Amino acid sequence: FTSTRENMNTMIVDCEYESVEKNFIPSDKVYRTAAHAMFFARTDEKLWEKHPYKALVNMHLRFDGRLGFPGGLLDAEENIETALNREISEEMGKGNPVIVEKDWMSSHYSLKDKLLMHFYCKEVDRTEFFEIEKRGLGAEEYGIEILGILRVPLYTRPRNNGGLPMFLKNNFAGNARENLLNSLMREEVLNLKEVKAGLGVE
Repeated sequence: FTSTRENMNTMIVDCEYESVEKNFIPSDKVYRTAAHAMFFARTDEKLWEKHPYKALVNMHLRFDGRLGFPGGLLDAEENIETALNREISEEMGKGNPVIVEKDWMSSHYSLKDKLLMHFYCKEVDRTEFFEIEKRGLGAEEYGIEILGILRVPLYTRPRNNGGLPMFLKNNFAGNARENLLNSLMREEVLNLKEVKAGLGVE
């Protein structure tokens, strides 16, 4: 995992977020804490019987026009997982799989934004993934904070370098892009070569 994290830091430049431990306490007297999560399901299906989907990955089009994951800011003294599940309930509807401590993937701190961010990743089966999408359409924040539910294309099409390379050119909230790629590599959905190809780096 450490090797994966180091590889990601060398590939994604201008990342303002420093990798820290989950129990990290910033020296700044005033800072905010946030938590987000990625749900995904592995699949053997292909687009047009040519391009392997590899996995279904849930992301959101946010109110600010950027792409991100469900989650948000913690209230004062609120437990990380408790706050994250509350945010998921608001943004993705009630009844979704509960995020637990073992789903923790990484934590980062932005000195510039005074923001401590925790990221979680949870694998579900395809049936549950489809239900997560359906619940999202009826969530209280759908159409307000969440303007759309989308899936990440993990394939690369030779024509116009479409799929993942094109998707990664979008505007992502915070370090959502790094979290996406880091999680996909750690869960062995994509390998380092595929991630580098998506980023357009040698």
